[in-house]
Amino acid sequence: MSQPTPTSSDRMFVEAAIAQHGLTVPPEEVDFFVANYAPCRAALAALYRLNGVRYEEPAVTFNALT
Repeated sequence: MSQPTPTSSDRMFVEAAIAQHGLTVPPEEVDFFVANYAPCRAALAALYRLNGVRYEEPAVTFNALT
């Protein structure tokens, strides 16, 4: 599976998120985040495409009352 290509809107989103949180990030790290933003969004979207997963509990849960 090929990775999505970063777009200018990916860069705008990453830079806006960094600015919103008042972070100072070196340019090479911004480039890293931009390059990885599209693949991370694609992976997240793939999780939502799985039937029955969105509202299910994790397979391993802990209930202190039992």
